[in-house]
Amino acid sequence: MSNARRFLSLTPAERRRLLRAFLIVAGVRLGLWMIPFPRFQRVLARFNASSDSKRRAALPTIVQLVREVRIVSNYVPHATCLTQALAGPVLLARYGYPAVVHVGVAKPETDMKSFQSHAWLESDGQVIIGASEQPYVALVTF
Repeated sequence: MSNARRFLSLTPAERRRLLRAFLIVAGVRLGLWMIPFPRFQRVLARFNASSDSKRRAALPTIVQLVREVRIVSNYVPHATCLTQALAGPVLLARYGYPAVVHVGVAKPETDMKSFQSHAWLESDGQVIIGASEQPYVALVTF
């Protein structure tokens, strides 16, 4: 089934959430590219603080929202772990779900000149975006 047909087979609410997730992920990606990070961090904080928690009968689960972030990230160029981890709280806050972003590095095992950075998102102590088998040490949490 083509992507367009799959999209059209979704319910109107699912389509709206998927489009919203796409706009948020694309907006975060553009913001990371165009705005210095400290300023961008303040912009994201305003979005999270001003987000009105939607309490409806058909409240999407965290699993559904994370799945939508992952799906749309395939269509946003360079939607890395950082982009996804920063977009997640914006989307989750709309529905009243808590989220914490962590940015960290892996301890190099052999080559001390190289390191790997990674961003992940937690909600209620569970990693929901950016789970990794490799252990990372969080340097920044927000």
